[in-house]
Amino acid sequence: MFLSKKHFIGLLLILINQVAFGQSLQDLWEKTASYYKGFDLKKQQILMAKQDSLDRLIKYRPQVQVQAQQGLSSLSGTSGTFLPLPGIMNSNGNTVNSDPIFNHFLSSTLNWDIVNFGKKQLDKEIGRSQIQQSQTDQHLFEIQIQQKLAERYLNYQYLQVLEDWFNKHNARYQSILQLTIGLAKAGVKPGADSLLAQSALNQVHSNLTLLEGQAEGAKFLLHEFTGETIQESASKNISPFLSLIDHQDLGVNMHPQLLIKDEEANMLALQERKLAKDKLPRIMLLGGLASRSSSVTSSGEALTDYGQLYDNFANNYYVGLGLTWSLQDLWQSNSKQRSSQLQLRNVNLEKELINNELSSQLQNVQAQLHAAVRGIDASNKSRKEAEDAYQLYKARYEGGLINLSELLQVQDVLLQTEKQNLNAYMDYWKLYVQLSYHQADFNTLFHHF
Repeated sequence: MFLSKKHFIGLLLILINQVAFGQSLQDLWEKTASYYKGFDLKKQQILMAKQDSLDRLIKYRPQVQVQAQQGLSSLSGTSGTFLPLPGIMNSNGNTVNSDPIFNHFLSSTLNWDIVNFGKKQLDKEIGRSQIQQSQTDQHLFEIQIQQKLAERYLNYQYLQVLEDWFNKHNARYQSILQLTIGLAKAGVKPGADSLLAQSALNQVHSNLTLLEGQAEGAKFLLHEFTGETIQESASKNISPFLSLIDHQDLGVNMHPQLLIKDEEANMLALQERKLAKDKLPRIMLLGGLASRSSSVTSSGEALTDYGQLYDNFANNYYVGLGLTWSLQDLWQSNSKQRSSQLQLRNVNLEKELINNELSSQLQNVQAQLHAAVRGIDASNKSRKEAEDAYQLYKARYEGGLINLSELLQVQDVLLQTEKQNLNAYMDYWKLYVQLSYHQADFNTLFHHF
């Protein structure tokens, strides 16, 4: 089935658009977000925070211990024997038999804090705050990478604009060279004018070669983030570089740097509340099971056969409530609370300092950005006037009213005026990148390019 002519043209336009704009700044950011290894590190830190949050709650679960022993122990002693080691060791009691005999011991104990005075809930909230802080730190990292990506992309765009600008000047110098050759052949102008024009043209070629090397180097800087080489077809669309954005002046209240300090202060406040509860006693549910067997019978007879070990079992259980209260924790908790209060005050002071710094920097950037817009308007007028003057002087040169050096001086003025005009646009975009960072929002910039 063949496409109609109308459908074929539409499909062709779509393909051309994809080739020309397939590597916009937004596309490069999406590739960076999926390729750049720094994001894997931040995701790992979030997973670690989640694991730490789970680890905080393990101590509130029932603590169960199980031990099993089978051994060969001596019978010497006066009122039983013991081993001064951690844990519980089972050994045989006193008997007249001096030969060691077998014994068996199996036990399980349970310790569960059934009353924690809200400490478990506070640990949950501390864990959630820690996770939120790591997620906010990831967002701050994204903003920082977006800033670097935008700076490198705009620098590459600037080099492309300069390359286009040098090609236009190359065409102008070519036109002047052809004009001098024609006038020299007609005997109107000396042949030395052609040499002077050729010298100026060679200088343009030299600058253009240097610029091409800089543009090639800029590609490698973009490749670090995206893992792909930028396509030339995408870089030739320079119209967004020469058109401004109607921006809005936003505040810095939601900047990730401030949100991180908010979460840090919240975590310290929760820890202070938890320290206050650490002064309270522990109320625990206690439980235990024990199964013991010995080769010593109830009548005191020692049996040396291993199989007879299982003929004398004693099984016990224990259930109860326990309370432990460390008076030392009263003084330690008070000291830790004071330290936590000082840390909280320090964090609040840091947040205020960061807020003032971001606000002043944002106001500075906004003021410069408004001035840059006015400067670009004036620069555009100056460039237009220099272009008109060049055309007039070129016509006067063709009429033999001025010499070549005067025309080249006018051309040099036009060159400097146009370059200053392009630099004004570049200064504007540098400021806009700073504005986007301080407002923690690069969406407008990315969509523009």
